[in-house]
Amino acid sequence: MRSTVIGIFCLSLLVAGVSLSNTGASVKEIALRYFTPEEIARGKSYMGGRYLLFAARSAITLGFFLLFVFTPASRTLRDFSATWAGYRPWLALTFYAACLLLLYRFLLLPIDLYGGYFREHAYGLSTQGLDGWFKDWGKGLILQVILLLPAVNLLYVLIRRDPHRWFVAGAGIFGIMILLLTFLAPVLIDPLFHTFTPLKDADLKARVLRLAERAGIPVEQVLETDASRRTVKANAYVTGFGRTKRIVLYDTLVKRASADEVEVVLAHEIGHRMYHHIWKGVGLSVLAFFLGFVIAALVLQWGTTRGLLTHSADPAGLPLLLLTLFALSLVTLPLQNAISRGFERQADLAALELSENRDAYVKVEVDLARSNLADITPPGWAVLLLYTHPPVLERISVAEQT
Repeated sequence: MRSTVIGIFCLSLLVAGVSLSNTGASVKEIALRYFTPEEIARGKSYMGGRYLLFAARSAITLGFFLLFVFTPASRTLRDFSATWAGYRPWLALTFYAACLLLLYRFLLLPIDLYGGYFREHAYGLSTQGLDGWFKDWGKGLILQVILLLPAVNLLYVLIRRDPHRWFVAGAGIFGIMILLLTFLAPVLIDPLFHTFTPLKDADLKARVLRLAERAGIPVEQVLETDASRRTVKANAYVTGFGRTKRIVLYDTLVKRASADEVEVVLAHEIGHRMYHHIWKGVGLSVLAFFLGFVIAALVLQWGTTRGLLTHSADPAGLPLLLLTLFALSLVTLPLQNAISRGFERQADLAALELSENRDAYVKVEVDLARSNLADITPPGWAVLLLYTHPPVLERISVAEQT
């Protein structure tokens, strides 16, 4: 479960991992106990390309926003939007933001297509046709328009009303929006991309429900999703809360894994609920929005003094605001991922405790690493910057020493 938030109280989770250096064997020796040299090399090749794609995508994003901030491009688009909208502020901002979003998404389209379609097919991970990929891309774009344009308008209403303290209300409102999306996504958004059916295997469903009951996480819906239409990768997750809470299994996992292995995967996901990671994540999100908006408010004021925009609520300042938030997300990425890895370590320990099946846990980790082409021995910088989960050998080591 990826965390896109920052916070101090979760730093204690950083010490939860067990270092491979304490096992008395080198990382390479440990890797060769579970993986062939060919599997290790193939995973390193696949993930090495993904590291480069992340760097390229980040560079393009920074360049895009820098271009709009420090050239007349943003002010030109603002003036055109105002004219087109008949100088109605909300409509001009909506048009401006829509143009900015479309330009950005189409600029990234080649790299998204290469990384998300051609490269996945080259490594035998994708089962989706090109038309299906473009349909998903289009749905994602439409969804962004529907969600982001009202959010931008709401944010600018707050900025216009209180240019100096808008970040207080902004953080609270965006926190509420995260809660609403978490509640509604399973029933409104996820079905746009996947088909969900009740799990047909009655015995497996009974095991899953008993596991959830033993963890004190009441769940009524156990669903299977048609992941095989897109990928050979396997996974499972628990999503939603309240009436929208459900356990979801990839059909690839159901077909490939034994009942014991499925139980281990779900025990991990249930572990996130046991430790209230969603609620902690929402709380940290509010804190992150608050700190990010505070800095963004100062940057918008700086932009006004430098003549880059006429006032804090000037639509031409939207690229500057987004550039600030994106730069902050990159700077805090090691902390965000450290918190996420801490959450994952807690969920791993819960999986071992709930399933009481260390052998199945290790087998699941090995099988998932193989099928998903994980980097078995990732470089330290990549773990620090990009890994939301502990590396597979660390997770196996934890199980062996539990």
